[in-house]
Amino acid sequence: MARLQAAAVVEAIPRDWFEEYVRALLDRAEDLRTDEEGWIQGDEELADVALVEGDHLTAGARYQRHTDPPEGEDGNGTTSELLITSWERTREVSAAVTTWHPDDQKTTWTVKLSDPGAPRSLVAGGEHHAAKRLHRLSWAARLDFRQWWRQVEGGGGQAPATVLLRHHYGQARLLVRAAAEGGGKWRLGFTLVVRGRGWVRPLAAVGLLFVRSKLEAKLREAVAEIAEDWNADIPELLKHDPRDAGVWVPELRRDREELDRWLAENG
Repeated sequence: MARLQAAAVVEAIPRDWFEEYVRALLDRAEDLRTDEEGWIQGDEELADVALVEGDHLTAGARYQRHTDPPEGEDGNGTTSELLITSWERTREVSAAVTTWHPDDQKTTWTVKLSDPGAPRSLVAGGEHHAAKRLHRLSWAARLDFRQWWRQVEGGGGQAPATVLLRHHYGQARLLVRAAAEGGGKWRLGFTLVVRGRGWVRPLAAVGLLFVRSKLEAKLREAVAEIAEDWNADIPELLKHDPRDAGVWVPELRRDREELDRWLAENG
């Protein structure tokens, strides 16, 4: 087992702004409509998404989007399906997402937002299914918003954000703690615990002794990269009224194949 550390200072998001932003995103979703054939109306980026089953934004509603492969490439393209499992604005909004990839692999996700009016927690999990064992991966993540706000206001306690990645040969658990930093910023502390699984575990324990410094350097590099992206995007987002700000999705610079390879080599 190896316990690795990293830290970063990032632009803070005010709690009131964030909670209003979440409410606005859900309001925008509810403002969308479907035509007679089920195609989403009201957002050009969702024009290729269709409601194929159920009533719009109710439990059981099923949406699909298909993307053809790039020109010159073989295969059936990518199909994604989103199933609404709950849409209760005063209690819980949740969904399950399945993506079928051209190479006969599949990725599944579940996402649950508790108390959407003043978010209490966000829980996500999923699995990448593949014929080859080295390409299989599962994950689980939780962000406790109330604990996050307590920590940035000076409180202590357990890490408000956790991520668990599991591969057949190893697993990695990431803990993120937050604290206020001067000038409207947050100081984030990252702890990553890496270990082998099954018969690989004793071998991994020995191997990690020799590569610990290299892994920690990679973790710090990844954290610095994420912080750089965050600090470039968030100030621009905060210039807007939360009800007018666009949808923000963090850039993930490590693709699926790189993550699979890293876990196979170091787990």
